[in-house]
Amino acid sequence: MDLESPDNAVTTRRLPSIWLGHVLVFGVLFALVIGWLFVQTRQAERIFLADAQARAQLLTEAVLLHTRSAVLAEQVTADILTRFLDNSARFVSYLDGIAPFRSDELTAFADEAGLSLIRLIRADGMVTGAPATPPPLPRDCHQLNQLVRLPHVHLIAFGIAATSASGCVWVGLDSRHTEELEAAISLPRAVSAVATLPGVVAIRLDGSPQSNALPPLSAAAAVPIATAATPPAQLTLQQLPNGRRVAHAVATIAGARLVLDLTAEPLDAMRARLWQQFFTFLVALSVAGSVGTWLLYRHQRAHAQQRLNYERRLSRQREEASLGRAAAVIAHEIRNPLNAMAMGLQRLQLEADNLAPDQRRLLEIVLDAVGRTNGIVTGLLAYARPLQPRRDVLALDALVTEQLSLYQQYLTDHAIQLHTDIAAPVTVRGDPALLRQVVDNLLRNAVEAPGVTLLTVRVAQCGRDHAELALTNDGFTLPATELPRLLEPWFTTKTTGTGLGLAISQRIIAAHGGQLTLTTPAAGQLRVVVRVPVGRG
Repeated sequence: MDLESPDNAVTTRRLPSIWLGHVLVFGVLFALVIGWLFVQTRQAERIFLADAQARAQLLTEAVLLHTRSAVLAEQVTADILTRFLDNSARFVSYLDGIAPFRSDELTAFADEAGLSLIRLIRADGMVTGAPATPPPLPRDCHQLNQLVRLPHVHLIAFGIAATSASGCVWVGLDSRHTEELEAAISLPRAVSAVATLPGVVAIRLDGSPQSNALPPLSAAAAVPIATAATPPAQLTLQQLPNGRRVAHAVATIAGARLVLDLTAEPLDAMRARLWQQFFTFLVALSVAGSVGTWLLYRHQRAHAQQRLNYERRLSRQREEASLGRAAAVIAHEIRNPLNAMAMGLQRLQLEADNLAPDQRRLLEIVLDAVGRTNGIVTGLLAYARPLQPRRDVLALDALVTEQLSLYQQYLTDHAIQLHTDIAAPVTVRGDPALLRQVVDNLLRNAVEAPGVTLLTVRVAQCGRDHAELALTNDGFTLPATELPRLLEPWFTTKTTGTGLGLAISQRIIAAHGGQLTLTTPAAGQLRVVVRVPVGRG
C-alpha cells in the first residue's frame, strides 16, 4: 500500500502535461476553423461584390442605352412632326394667300389632311379656324417655328408666319399616339422594367438626362459606376431600415443620378451556409474532442493502473523474496531450537512423575506456546515457499464434500447450520494437495469466525472455462472498507491464528490461474468466492 501514493503522485504530476497538450491541439484546430471561416467569409463577400458590380454595370449600361434610345426617338419624332406640320402650315398659308379660307373650307381641309387644328390669325386680329370651337391655345403669333405641346388637350401645334400678309398660321395634330409612343420608350418605363428584374431591390433616377450630356455610342459600354463614398467601380454593402442588406451603387447618366440597390441575399445565404458548416464542424470537433478526452482519460487510467499493478507485483515479489530469506533464517535459527525445546519438554512431561499439578499445567502451557511458535514458523515457510502446482484433473465437488465431512462434528457441537449446493461432476485442473489446503483453510476460517451460526457452501461450473466454489458465513463484524485487509499476511479477526490462511490460499489460487475474491452480500455476512480453470480429459 505504500507504493500506491507515490504512483498516484507521479500520475498526478504527469496529467497536466498530457491534458495541456490535448487542449492545445483542439485549441489550434478551433483557431484554424475560425481563420478558415473568416477567410471564406471575406472571399464570399469579394465574389458577391464582383458579381454585383458586373450586374450593376450591365443594368446601368441598359438604362443608358434606353436613355439614348428615348432621347433619339424623341428627337426623331419631334423632327418628323416639325417637318410635317411646317409643310402643312406653309401649304395652308399658300392656299390662303390665293383665296382666303372660310371656316367650313378649313374644316374640310383639316379632315382631308388629318390635322386636328388649323388656325389663321390675320393681321387685323381676325381668327379663322377649324374646328369651329378651337382649343384655347394658341391665340397669338408668339412661339412660332417650334412645337408647342398641349398635353391637357392632347394637341401638338406648330406655327409659322403667313407668307402673303401679316399674321400667322397654326396647325396641330392629335398627340395621343405620340404620347403613347413616348411613354413606351420613356426612361421612367425603362427604370420601372429594371426594378422588376430578379435581384433588384430598388432603382430610381434623380433628375432628367440631358441629350447633350450623353456619351458617344462607342463609349456606352465604359460607363463607370461610383458612389460618393467609394472609389469608382466599387460597391458598398448597406442595411435598409427593415434589416435587409443590399449592395448600393450610384451612377451618373447624362447628367442624371441613377441609384441602384441589389439584394445581398446570395451573400447572406453563403454566409449562413458557412456558419452552418462552421457549427457542424464545431459540433463534430466537440464530439471528437469529448471522445478523445474520454479515450485519453481511459488510457491514462489504464496506464496508471498498469503501473500501479506492476509496482504492487514488484513490491510483493520483493516482499516475498525478503520473507523467503527471513523464513530461511527463522527456520535455521529458531525452528531447530524449538524442536529441541519441544522434545525436552515432552521428555520431562513423561519422566517427571513427582511434579505438582501446577507445574504440570505450566509445562503444558509452555509446550502449547512452543507448538504455536512452530506453527507460525511453518506457516511463514509455507507462505514464502515458491509454488509450482501440478496440473492434474480432479473432481472439485468430491474434494469439497470430503473436507466438509471432517467438520461435521464441529458444526454439530457449535450449532452451526450447513446448507450445501454442490453440483456434480465439477472437474478442475490443479494440484490436489494445494487445492485441498485451500478448501481446508476456507472451511476453518468460516466455522471458526466469531458468532457464526450459518454456513453455505456452493460448488458449480461458471461458464465453460471456470469452476466456482463459494462459502458464505455470518458473524462478520468488520466494516466493508477493511475487507481487502483479510487477504494481507498476519491480519486475522480470530483470537488465535497467524493470519496467513487466506493469504496462502490466494497465492495458491493465483498460481493455478484462478481468482479469490471477498464480498459482503448482506450486513454481517462474508462470502469467499474461488474460481479455478476447469479440467477436461
